[in-house]
Amino acid sequence: MYLRDSIIYNIQSYRHLLFSTFIIPLLIFTIHGCSGTERTANDRRATQAGSIEHYFTLPQSAAPAHPIYSVQLYPSDRPNEAPFLNLNSNVQLTLRFETLGFDSHSYEISFTHHNPDWSESGLSPDQFFTGFGRHDIPGGILSRTTQPYYRSYPYQFPNHNVGFRVSGNYMLHVHNRDTGELEFSLPFFVFENEGTIVSTAETLRSARYRHRVMHRPVSRYLLPDWLDQPQFDLSFYYSQNQFWGRAPEARELDFSNPNEVQFELSHNRPFLGDYEFRILNLTDVEQLSRTILDVDRSSEPWNVILRDDADGFTQPVAIGAPHRFGPDQSGSTNYLDVEFRFDAGSHINDDQEIYLVGDFNSWKLNQEFKMNFDEQTGRWTQSVVMKEGTYRYKYVLAENNRVDDMAFDTLFPETRQQYHAFVYFRDNNQFYHRLLQVNTFYKESR
Repeated sequence: MYLRDSIIYNIQSYRHLLFSTFIIPLLIFTIHGCSGTERTANDRRATQAGSIEHYFTLPQSAAPAHPIYSVQLYPSDRPNEAPFLNLNSNVQLTLRFETLGFDSHSYEISFTHHNPDWSESGLSPDQFFTGFGRHDIPGGILSRTTQPYYRSYPYQFPNHNVGFRVSGNYMLHVHNRDTGELEFSLPFFVFENEGTIVSTAETLRSARYRHRVMHRPVSRYLLPDWLDQPQFDLSFYYSQNQFWGRAPEARELDFSNPNEVQFELSHNRPFLGDYEFRILNLTDVEQLSRTILDVDRSSEPWNVILRDDADGFTQPVAIGAPHRFGPDQSGSTNYLDVEFRFDAGSHINDDQEIYLVGDFNSWKLNQEFKMNFDEQTGRWTQSVVMKEGTYRYKYVLAENNRVDDMAFDTLFPETRQQYHAFVYFRDNNQFYHRLLQVNTFYKESR
């Protein structure tokens, strides 16, 4: 018998050649392929142009820089919730931000309309917006008896100058009126409240991720009466913990019931169900605590030195933890220069970097928040200016334009995850995606 001009003299040598030529490559291919089939919805590929800045955020968004701090966007009557606006309702969103220093600045606000994937929809401003171009944000309110002084800029919309004609994904943009430069951008959502979403999340275990808890959202969308052919015009998305740039589309759909649609994430793309944040409580810096090691009140702003954080030792957001995170909105609380110190617990090689990211820097990964190694203390350090308040944050590991945001997590933490389900309808007459309904739900890791 001949194979590739080689003579097989007996059955044993034939089996050996067959195994080495065909079976081993097939096994390698199969194992390699299977190892890549299970990916969480949290997984992200290497970013383009050598940047990891938008790992947590939308590429279309812009983070504020000095002197702008404490940027927030929320429903005016529900400051703890996501920025959802019911179309044609009386509900408003509140934008708040502050500038360090006594001087007042002039700012303008504008809006853009986007598709579910956050590409621009192509609608002209007069198609989605009532008003003209940019609108002024009134002058800042000066803080009281604080060092340093700062000014607050609250702005509520819709108002008599600003309104929205259609639903969908939106971005607001704040510009410096004097220079025209973009200062920051934030996403928000306008929905129509059409139909009803009922959601839950299945709990799974993943061998690939050290047997950590995984969540697979499952939802039913009860159709509005006017919607005739949902299988052609609807699309569905999920987000976790308000990381809007990491919202996967639900691909497993069931249209068998004429009155509803069931949609869910694939078993191969669940969310990490015990995704973890560290919590920084800076609501009472006058008192030293298990969080604060020292406070230098002679500096401006005060210098606050935190106790060491360590790899695998955290106090993650858990059931019963406060649900509102961010800066204190009072005009009498102070800004602080906060020094973080982190014990990575293992050797970090020359190609790896550690970044500090959280509510205080709009979850942007950039060089300003890269940790520096102190050889004398063996700790990674970084200082951040922030206002008194309560913040979520993480230490993340970056290597070759890839980010591992689970590298320093505690194994098997008890956490509470926030999820949102979105239902979009492709309007073939107006050529844009309407946001019919949104649904907020929670799931514990256990």
